[in-house]
Amino acid sequence: MSAAQIAPRRSRGLFSTIGAYLPHPTRWRHVVGYMVAVYRREWVGSVFSGFVEPLVVLAGLGIGLGVLVGDRAAEITGGVSYVTYIAPALMASQAMQFGAGEAAWPILGRIMWVRIYHAMVATPLKPTDIIVGAIAFIGGKVAFAATFFAGVLLATGIATSPLGALTMIGVSTLTGLAFAAPITAFSVTQKTDQGFAFIFRLIITPLTFFSGTYFPIENLPEWAQFISWCTPLAHGVALSRGLALGVETPNALAHAGILAAWAIGGTVVASILFRRRMLK
Repeated sequence: MSAAQIAPRRSRGLFSTIGAYLPHPTRWRHVVGYMVAVYRREWVGSVFSGFVEPLVVLAGLGIGLGVLVGDRAAEITGGVSYVTYIAPALMASQAMQFGAGEAAWPILGRIMWVRIYHAMVATPLKPTDIIVGAIAFIGGKVAFAATFFAGVLLATGIATSPLGALTMIGVSTLTGLAFAAPITAFSVTQKTDQGFAFIFRLIITPLTFFSGTYFPIENLPEWAQFISWCTPLAHGVALSRGLALGVETPNALAHAGILAAWAIGGTVVASILFRRRMLK
């Protein structure tokens, strides 16, 4: 066989390998449709964690703690009330926790316990279609919860404009995906849920306190500031707060780009790891 005949075969093999890791343009939507159909029967159970709990935290910390902080709040908030300062950040923080939670036990459960993903792989769906659809569904749930939160901020006057509140929904969704995608990549490699305790206790919970949610990142030591800016939440908080207050956020495109990089990169890694596990 001549070299001219071998080269096209090698090219086809390379494209076939790359194609195996790319989602089908439409099939991943069937995964989303299935998830939505299931969610219609169980959405009531997520009302408290998705909607009521953030409002309780906002009232307790924003109003209760805000009273204790009093006039001194202006020293760290730039002149706005403490509840106005932390409310947009809590919206981004809620998106982080919601996205992370949905990417942990539910993903592992569909692999190890319910095994619905094994059934999907037996269909024309590729593993990449399944994982992209699963992450897209998580993004939809985050957006749904964020819409309610943004409506409350708009109704209370914390969000200064409808456009700002609408854009905050997009920022929260991107923030949730920036955590959901990498944690999905971790979840698809697990056989038990023991590793999730490490993630939530040592990563997710500390980030709530050290990403500018309750006080400016600039108050932290320089090494801690560097770590904070390496994580997605700090960027989501910065964008969300600027949109709510109607002020320009420095390096806004960079913040959005970093969130998108976490979301896209995590999805790519999750797709590769999930495919390896499903095809063992």
